[in-house]
Amino acid sequence: MERKTRKPDTPGPGIGRGGFTLLEVIVAVVVAGIMAVFLAQFVYTGVIHSADPVRQLQAMYGWGSGVPGVTGIMETMTASYKNLASTQYDFLAIFKDYVDNGNKTTGRPTGYPYFGPYETIRNDYIVFDGTGKEQPAGPTERTILRVTIRSGNQTATALFTR
Repeated sequence: MERKTRKPDTPGPGIGRGGFTLLEVIVAVVVAGIMAVFLAQFVYTGVIHSADPVRQLQAMYGWGSGVPGVTGIMETMTASYKNLASTQYDFLAIFKDYVDNGNKTTGRPTGYPYFGPYETIRNDYIVFDGTGKEQPAGPTERTILRVTIRSGNQTATALFTR
């Protein structure tokens, strides 16, 4: 039986040279580039928007701006409410007046605190009916005061009770 031998430097049928063709390399680079663009957009968006909750919290408290945010104003109101509750008999009515006048830098009655720059959206007495819906309170039912304020683009609501 005779064996056929081939020269080592010439490939046989079906055997190609090792490596990639130029077309395969170009396709791989284009696909990798497209994937890199999508990844960069995803990471960039995530990095840019990762600070949004911190900025919102800073705006709510007014940190860094020198002007108290809506949460800081509401906390100051709550502290004033607690002080009135421990020292005054008709503290809810007094506190309602404080809220009405607590955003005025001038023209505030003597002794009234300044809470900060805010707009009063609601400052009225309410009651809850049997279904859990709120109704305006009558003159004898003034035990819950609903206060809603806005400062900048932030709004806060709190219920103060007797």
